[in-house]
Amino acid sequence: MDVIRVRAPSSADARRLVASLHGGFSANVDGGDPSTEVELTLDSQTATRLIGLFDALGQWLSDGGLGACQIGFGERSYTLLAATAEKPSDPTAFLLERTIQLQKALDSRILIEQAKGVLAERDSIKPDEAFDKMRREARSRRMKLHELAADIVESVKRSADKALD
Repeated sequence: MDVIRVRAPSSADARRLVASLHGGFSANVDGGDPSTEVELTLDSQTATRLIGLFDALGQWLSDGGLGACQIGFGERSYTLLAATAEKPSDPTAFLLERTIQLQKALDSRILIEQAKGVLAERDSIKPDEAFDKMRREARSRRMKLHELAADIVESVKRSADKALD
């Protein structure tokens, strides 16, 4: 049987994850704080079908000379990249890569939201107006929005450091 291991920040988080699965998977908590893992065991039929699906999609991409396709899971959409000669299609790698992409997007979004708050406060404008102002500024400087947001948030930190000196 195949096992998916999910690292949880704490035992409490691990137990919360197991509870959120509502018995849909066989799940065991392994270890304790600070390194706790939840082992999700896929029954052989589910694992085989899941791997078969990704293999079939990968073959379809390769046979058609396609670089990628969009896969929808409920309301979410994911990109499956075609396998290359040096890197075969691997569902685990796909899911890991997607997780990394989503975490980067979340981190960027948090920074942008912080910068919106700074500009809204600084300029006495609404957050939507602050976002529009940031977007225009990023375009005029030919820089990425999250880079400008990082600069704005950093300016607040610099000001706070100067105030403490």
